[in-house]
Amino acid sequence: MTYLIIKLLHIFSVLIYGGFLFTDNLILMRMQKTLSKEKYAEVRAYFKDFTRVLVPKALVVAVVSGLFLFHNSFGIVGENGFSNFQILLSIKAVLGIWLGLRGILQVFFGIQPLVFKSHRLPFLLVVCIVFLSQAMYHF
Repeated sequence: MTYLIIKLLHIFSVLIYGGFLFTDNLILMRMQKTLSKEKYAEVRAYFKDFTRVLVPKALVVAVVSGLFLFHNSFGIVGENGFSNFQILLSIKAVLGIWLGLRGILQVFFGIQPLVFKSHRLPFLLVVCIVFLSQAMYHF
């Protein structure tokens, strides 16, 4: 039962974080082309104020719950080395930890690790993680 609850927390927190990146990259950036600079700045400021409360906490929950799920799902390394599942899960974990570490350092400590001006790379990494999540059960 604990595993199920943590998995659900993980899914919901990833939906919040991924939804933020989706909105930022695919909706707000498109709005910039159609709104005036003043109106876009107003919309962006409202979005920023709202997401600063929720998204960093969701990211922390996603990373911590992801580490728990990784620990419980990885399994034993066989005689032939890592299975395809374990390799894909490890790649997914490294990407998730990097995203989490980058986000936590940036939001909570004001440290700008590997300076990025947008959320495009994190968005692409989240998309890769989603594909890896599906692929690891089919190979």
